[in-house]
Amino acid sequence: MKPKIIITGIVNILLCIGCATYVPKYAKGEPESDFGYPSDKSIARSFYLIGDGGYSLPGGSSEGLLALEAYLDSVQQKENFTLFLGDNIYPDGLVSEDHPKRERAESRLDAQINAVKNYGGNIIFIPGNHDWYNEGIAGLKRQEAYLQENLGEDNVFEPRPGCPLKFVDISDEVPLIIMDSQWYLTDWDDHPTVNDDCPEIKTREQMFLEIETELKKNQNKTTVFALHHPLRSNGVHGGQYNFNEHLYPSHKKIPFPILGSIAMLVRTSGGISIQDMQNERYR
Repeated sequence: MKPKIIITGIVNILLCIGCATYVPKYAKGEPESDFGYPSDKSIARSFYLIGDGGYSLPGGSSEGLLALEAYLDSVQQKENFTLFLGDNIYPDGLVSEDHPKRERAESRLDAQINAVKNYGGNIIFIPGNHDWYNEGIAGLKRQEAYLQENLGEDNVFEPRPGCPLKFVDISDEVPLIIMDSQWYLTDWDDHPTVNDDCPEIKTREQMFLEIETELKKNQNKTTVFALHHPLRSNGVHGGQYNFNEHLYPSHKKIPFPILGSIAMLVRTSGGISIQDMQNERYR
């Protein structure tokens, strides 16, 4: 291969990398809206949302949780809702009390509890896929009991472990539908007792019928859905990968520049992982 071709290729690669940005970009000013918000109305309820909060360093807290705590201290709290949208404990939920990793798991849940320790509104934790990764329903029940004990509330973990849905009337005009999306996605063959504690809904088809009924009942209202898995995503689960994903597909410091791109292509087109939006069940 001619040196000129090699140099040209290196320059092109450096230009592509140089043009990439890892810093969020925001439009200036407020976007124009066609919704025509009435100027004489006040906010009835506010929802504060945070997801994947369970990855704080042992004994510390993440920047996201610190920002949430600071923000909640600055706003009106009464009757508002703070929702933790799943993956509350990385990497595999709340292990049993005699497990060697129990202390680390508790500390990651404690960091989220501490973020709302002075919060006067409603608090709800929703399970994510990582919360399921330790004995499924048994792990969820351990997390539910821990949150209830440390927050002093009974309805702080929703839906009930083993059930896919919880309906909450926020006000006369705002119903809240809380969904355990991992209940829907998970392989039930790995969790044979998944529906034992949920007599209302035993199949995925029943879940959709319940949602349809709730939506029809609340026509012309503002219905809020809360769940772990997004309906849209610009991240890796939505098939969007940055340069590092192509270079380090195993998330270790071992580069696979060509094989990594092939792996990303297979992942995007094949929907192999149940957690990816390209997966048939997810769609």
